[in-house]
Amino acid sequence: MKAALIVLLALVVLAAARPKWNDLPTYTFKQFTKDFHRKYPEGSDEYKKRETIFNTKVADMIAHNSDASHSWKRGVNMFTDMTKEEWKRFNAFRKSPNRPAPMSVYKATTRAENLPMEVDYRTWTSPRVLTEVKHQGSCGNCWANSATESVESYYALQTGMTPVLSIQQITSCDTADDGCNGGDYATGWQYVNSTKGLTEEWAYPFTNFFFNISNPNAPTAPCIDISTLYPPTPYTWFAELNEAGVLGYSSVTVNDAHSAMEALAKVGPLSISVAAGNWQDYESGVMNNTAKYGPDNEWQIDHAVQMVGYGHDKDLGLDYWIVRNSWSTLWGEDGFVKLLRPAVEPCSPAAYGPVCGVSGCLCDPQYPLVVKNTPTPF
Repeated sequence: MKAALIVLLALVVLAAARPKWNDLPTYTFKQFTKDFHRKYPEGSDEYKKRETIFNTKVADMIAHNSDASHSWKRGVNMFTDMTKEEWKRFNAFRKSPNRPAPMSVYKATTRAENLPMEVDYRTWTSPRVLTEVKHQGSCGNCWANSATESVESYYALQTGMTPVLSIQQITSCDTADDGCNGGDYATGWQYVNSTKGLTEEWAYPFTNFFFNISNPNAPTAPCIDISTLYPPTPYTWFAELNEAGVLGYSSVTVNDAHSAMEALAKVGPLSISVAAGNWQDYESGVMNNTAKYGPDNEWQIDHAVQMVGYGHDKDLGLDYWIVRNSWSTLWGEDGFVKLLRPAVEPCSPAAYGPVCGVSGCLCDPQYPLVVKNTPTPF
C-alpha cells in the first residue's frame, strides 16, 4: 500500500511539472529542458538554437492567450523547440492515387433538428467504442493510427469487444503506402481486406516509435507475416487471437457537416484528414484554425485523425467537433482537440480542393466496413 502511494505521488509530481498556458509568462527554456528531458549541453550552439525557437514560440503563445477573442489556449508541449521542418515530419497523411472507390456514400436523410444535441464516443461503455489515445512517436504513421482506430471502433460496435489492434501491421505491411513516411487510411483498409485480417497489438507490437525522423530515407520496420506469429502447437486452453477483417469502406458526403453529424450519430466514429499546421501547440478550448500563419496551415491537408463526436460549449456558446489525435495524452485535452463547428462551415480557396470545415475536417470522412474474423488459437 505504501509503495503504491509513493508511485501515485510521483506521478502527481510529474504531471504537475508540465506547465499550463497560464504558467508561460514565467516559464523558461532551462525549465523546459528539465521537464521535457532535453539533453542539449547548456551554452552549445544546439542549445542556443532551440532556446531561440522556444522563446519565439512562447512569446507568440502568450500574446495569443492574452487575446480574449480567442476561444482556445496554446501551450508548451514536446513540439515547442522543434523547427518547422522537423514538426512537419509528424504530419504525413497523403491521399493515395491508388485509393479504391468507396463501397457506398453516406448522405444525411434526417433533419438537423432531429439529430442528438451531442454525440461523444469517449463516454460510451456498452460497448466501449474507443481504445486509449495512441502515440505515434516519431513515426509519421498518423494514417495507420487513424485506420486502426476506426477498425477498433467498428469491431467494438459489431461485437461488443474492444481489442487493441496492431498499428505496426498496417504501417509495415501496407505496400500501397510508405510506412512512417506517410500514407492513407483508405489504402490501409484495402491492405487489411487483402490479408487474413488485422491482428492484435500484443501479438504484433508497435516497434517504430523511435523512428529516425531526422533521416527522410529511414526505412520502416519490415513486414512480418502474421501467420509466423502463431505457435506450431496452439495453446488452445490459453488464449485466442482476435483478428478484424475489412470488406471495404464507406465515404460520408464530403464537405457536408450535416452528413458528418448524422453519420456520427447513426453509424460511428469517422477517419478524417485535416490541415494540422496550426495544431502544434493546442492545449485546450474550442479551436478555430485560421490563416494567421499562412493559408497552408489553415487548409493544406497533411494529417489523419479520428472524429469521435460533436458537442456544445455552454460557457463559450460554441459548437464543436470532437477529434482524437495520435500524439499521446500529453497533447491537447488528454489527446483530443475540439474543433469549432460554426453554423456555416468555412471552405478553402479552390486551390486547396476546396476543403471545408475548420482545418478542412469535412473534406474526407470515411469509415471501414468491419467483420469479425474467426479468432486464431494461440
